[in-house]
Amino acid sequence: MKTENLPDRPGVYLFMDSATKVIYVGKALSIKKRVRSHFGKDRLDSKQIAMISVARTVDYIVTRNEKEALVLEEQLIKSFKPRYNILLKDDKSFPYIEVSLGEEFPAVAITRDKKKPGSRYFGPFPNVADVRAAKRVIDRVFPLRKCRVLKPRRRPCLNHQIGKCLAPCTGKVSKGAYREMVEDILMFLSGRHKRLQEKLRARMISFKNEQKYEEAAWIRDQISELDSLFPIVNFRDITRKKMDALSAIDPLYMLKEQLGLDYKPSVIEGFDISHTSSSEAVGSMVSFRDGRPDRKMYRKFRIKQPETADDIRMLEEVIYRRLKRLVLEKKRLPDIIFVDGGRAQEKAARDIVAKFNMRNINVLSLAKESGRIYHKGRVLRLEKSSGVYGLLKRVDDEAHRFAHSYHLTRRRRKAFR
Repeated sequence: MKTENLPDRPGVYLFMDSATKVIYVGKALSIKKRVRSHFGKDRLDSKQIAMISVARTVDYIVTRNEKEALVLEEQLIKSFKPRYNILLKDDKSFPYIEVSLGEEFPAVAITRDKKKPGSRYFGPFPNVADVRAAKRVIDRVFPLRKCRVLKPRRRPCLNHQIGKCLAPCTGKVSKGAYREMVEDILMFLSGRHKRLQEKLRARMISFKNEQKYEEAAWIRDQISELDSLFPIVNFRDITRKKMDALSAIDPLYMLKEQLGLDYKPSVIEGFDISHTSSSEAVGSMVSFRDGRPDRKMYRKFRIKQPETADDIRMLEEVIYRRLKRLVLEKKRLPDIIFVDGGRAQEKAARDIVAKFNMRNINVLSLAKESGRIYHKGRVLRLEKSSGVYGLLKRVDDEAHRFAHSYHLTRRRRKAFR
């Protein structure tokens, strides 16, 4: 196993056996040095000797720093469950900072649950001490409410008296002023530090010009506190869309492994046919990029085959027309063409791809009832709870929905002719 081409950078590495199954995931400050250490005979224990004896290839993912490698290592271990890994204790996830934007007066909290509607999350933080330190600074600099449930009160609590809360429970702050501070926090956590500093300085000068020296001094202290934290904390903003994208990383990597590809697929195009007894037959093509729908690339097809044609002939027509158009327009080809069905559908699609001599396109079909994937004449079984099955089923469902919707539109138009 060659290690000289591995990067001398932080990241994670994955040992795989002869069947390209992940058997071990590790993190490293230097991928090259850490992988080489597994072959140092003086320090190998029985588990490492057993692992090295069955490892055939090593893959890696470079990260910006060791903390990101730690987060990714946890995600990959949970996804692949490698036989030679000691799984992280208690199956816990790393903490995030949550801003509860779905509430009238949002609060900031530390959480491991990223499912609250309307909330925005920042992290993850591999080190719990880091997230607690950041939360303490936020509490000092931005006096948002600290109570978990906001209830109307006659008097403000102690946090207001010591300057740590604006007391929205008593109406001492307007929604507009409160929301402005929430926006400051979002800028801070999103890494827009320079813009936030400029905004705060402009606000401080405005207060000075209005001779509101107490307010100006408070803004000055805010800027000072934030300056002390900017070089230390590197936040990552996990919005819902970004969370969806991250959740697709592992299934795509697992798909690469299970198909034995040399690369992780990015673009998947899914095809489906819809008709009523061959009448008003149409086809659809949906595109998924990095695990998410790329709707601007969707395409509709009116079937030109005679009404006596079966579904497979219709499928061949749609795939042929799609690939011909890509060739004529010199557009990027998909990594995977996906069709619903079994061996016959996969072979029909593969034959069309072969006509164009497109060797880099992989063709898959999925039999949803059995969880079987057909690929190059092989049959692979998927657990219905797996990320790969979930990803392919999303592509299949979207292709079916898009084709059926177009078919209904054609039928309605025909009815009103």
